Amino acid sequence: MSWKTVVGLEIHAQMSTRTKMFCACARGSGTSANQHICPVCAGWPGALPVINQAAVRRAIRAAICHGCEVQRESRFDRKNYFYPDLPKGYQISQFYRPYALGGEISFKREDGSEGILPLVRIHMEEDAGKSVHAEDGTSRIDLNRCSSPLLEIVTEPLQMSGVEAARCVRSTRELLRWIGVCDGDMEKGNLRADVNVSIHREGDSTLGTRTELKNLNSFVSIERSVEVEAARQAQVLEEGGSIRQETRLWDQDLEQTESMRGKEDSPDYRYFPDPDLPLLIIESSDIDLERENLPEFPAARRTRYVDGLKIDEKAAESILARREFGDFFDQLLAAGLSGSSASNWFRGEVLKHLNDREELIDDYPLTPVSIATVVEAVEGDRISVAKGREILQAALDQNCSPEEILAQTDEQVSDETALIGWVQQVVDANPDAADKIRAGDSKPLGFLTGQVMKASSGQAHPRMVQEILQRLIQQG
Repeated sequence: MSWKTVVGLEIHAQMSTRTKMFCACARGSGTSANQHICPVCAGWPGALPVINQAAVRRAIRAAICHGCEVQRESRFDRKNYFYPDLPKGYQISQFYRPYALGGEISFKREDGSEGILPLVRIHMEEDAGKSVHAEDGTSRIDLNRCSSPLLEIVTEPLQMSGVEAARCVRSTRELLRWIGVCDGDMEKGNLRADVNVSIHREGDSTLGTRTELKNLNSFVSIERSVEVEAARQAQVLEEGGSIRQETRLWDQDLEQTESMRGKEDSPDYRYFPDPDLPLLIIESSDIDLERENLPEFPAARRTRYVDGLKIDEKAAESILARREFGDFFDQLLAAGLSGSSASNWFRGEVLKHLNDREELIDDYPLTPVSIATVVEAVEGDRISVAKGREILQAALDQNCSPEEILAQTDEQVSDETALIGWVQQVVDANPDAADKIRAGDSKPLGFLTGQVMKASSGQAHPRMVQEILQRLIQQG
């Protein structure tokens, strides 16, 4: 009988607030180590924490979108353990009374069916600092990350593959980014996952002993570590051994898991209510406010683009990759462009520029209205597509508005007499290309069109040029 893999996830998402969870220090890594710290996040005796309201509001938003039951009363507890990057000697978390219970994560099964991963809870807590290990064998502590606001999303165990586990984390990441709760930057550790893995025989209802894979910060590492750990456990059991409940590390280079320490249980952390923090009260009006301010969800926006605007599904996916992409795209629509025009120009010009420079759309200097003005000039046959792209690029290079350049651009020539003159000149200069077209080879047509555009300094109407080329060549 085959082995079945069961996975439980603990997803840690750093909330994208301006300040930390319990103090006014700026959230973020800073330009140098220990730049954003104060007596509260550095754990000085007597320093008192204060709950970040913006973090609580983001947490409510995350709970709503995961279908959780938000608790009116919750509280913070102290999770006691010693580690060099935890200066207080405890982490402020929620154990006994978390703010959100239940909920689910939707994901796509490998067979294409819809999967649902039930949640146990979502709770708020603070992040720890960071240990930096140098090549000379020394270690240093950077407390900039200390007390950054975290959500911990805890799931029920569910039979799934490594691929499906990674899809669950990806689904959560996309949702949290979409609603503005977490930037999802896994390389910086702003979203990471602890993965609990166990195996059991097919048909056996009793779950096996689990091991925890700690701090996985990429989808590849989640997928591969689950597969490798499940295979390791199967080998141990088939050889007559037993699985030890422990925390293991994932070695990406060697593609193997390594024992780190015995797995702690809740009694080991000696949880008790934090005496410095009051009971957290979340009113129904707080939940209603966050619900009202939620953006249009990806599924609804996808339906609007694909079914309503008839945009190709693959094109729609690139627009839906980030909420801000869709917001920019919607502004192109509001400026008067059709769905197909907005899609083509957004993906061909805006996204290409951002991808080439690895920039955010917030840094893109051209407005949707400016782009729409140029596109309308193209669609009105005032300028060519190539000239439109040239104007947008020149506006970026010269740090000016496309409208200024457009106003100084000559309209493309549609006068047939002038076009015939340029076309005849090019055909006479390239008789071999003309002969190939007469013989049924259409490939030289693009070359000849380019030559006409060059002869006209880019002013000739491209579509009319091709029509005249074909007519004159067949006549001559």
